Amino acid sequence: MKKITLILTVVAVITLNFKIYAQEEVPKELLLSSLNSVAHLKLENDQITQLMDYNKGFVDEVYEILESDKEEKYKKKSMNILAEKRENDLRQLIGKRETNKYLKLMEDELKPLGRKNNLLKSIIKN
Repeated sequence: MKKITLILTVVAVITLNFKIYAQEEVPKELLLSSLNSVAHLKLENDQITQLMDYNKGFVDEVYEILESDKEEKYKKKSMNILAEKRENDLRQLIGKRETNKYLKLMEDELKPLGRKNNLLKSIIKN
């Protein structure tokens, strides 16, 4: 009886450790809707449309990296490169001033998602 209790305790501890270190899955739709929440910015309608189209492609690229079979180090490096590319693209799309406002807003909006998945922190802090 003591052996069974000991074995169950060990299995429970191992299971809890895996849950603690495992990164939670952030739904693609949640990331996209968070990126598209631009009501606080005063953008023109065509800029909003372009930004939403851009965000859709950007989220696809993010999940392509996240779902790849590469190791964490490669994924993190890829996310950093993607974050730099995104900032440059946004500057061309909506301008420097609006990009800075947007990135600051997104940093606040996406912070909870970064806690769920550490790899998303690269695209949150720009």
